Amino acid sequence: MLSIGWLATVIKIDAVISPGGTGLIYTTGSSRLAYGLSRNGYVPSVFEWTNARGVPWVGLIAAFVTGCICFLPFPSWQSLVGLIVSASVLMYGGAPLSLGAFRKRLPNANRPYRIPAAGILSPMAYIIANLIILWAGWDTDWKLGISILIGYAILVGNRLLSLNEHKPTLDWRAASWLGPYLVGMGLIVYLSDFGPKGDDALIPFGWDMVVVAAWSLVIYYWAMAVALSTEMIEEMIGEVELPEDDMQMPTH
Repeated sequence: MLSIGWLATVIKIDAVISPGGTGLIYTTGSSRLAYGLSRNGYVPSVFEWTNARGVPWVGLIAAFVTGCICFLPFPSWQSLVGLIVSASVLMYGGAPLSLGAFRKRLPNANRPYRIPAAGILSPMAYIIANLIILWAGWDTDWKLGISILIGYAILVGNRLLSLNEHKPTLDWRAASWLGPYLVGMGLIVYLSDFGPKGDDALIPFGWDMVVVAAWSLVIYYWAMAVALSTEMIEEMIGEVELPEDDMQMPTH
């Protein structure tokens, strides 16, 4: 009626261009992430191969192939975005744990910014992160679980087949909370109102969020109790070194 049919065309163009920027960032970021994981010994050394410009091209190819495969089990763009959001939240959910552990083990460390009330904000942020995973629903979270298992299979295969000369330091006690956390969150989502049973869920709507909050606090304080010692953290920080190519600043 307002003769603005052209706006639909603009929206369609934006639907292609807008995710393109995010895709570019994720592609370059994931290749660098694979490069860092390789330098730390978690994935095969082939991910450290770079071209003349220092671009980890093996990681770029792996990101492209993985992205193409991820389109297969998702019937719509919305479902794919749901998985990406859940994966991002799961990844960033480790930030409150790290903050709490550093505040507990290195309270006097020199830092450019000191967040106030970290002892309260850290567990709250962790609860919110897990609530977002709950709200994503079972249809998204079970696929996220499969992705996590594939990742762990790569880590184990890399270690058993000695595909990387770097040997990462593993502390099983400090990571003892991770398995129960993933299994527990999976069960809560499955049994909740956001699970496959819907209204017939064992944990009704509202109570599922209470359960997630309680489970998050259990895991949070468990992780704080088994966190690495101050000496080990300082030793690991001291071992972090950038390659010479990464330390060179551009001249233009």
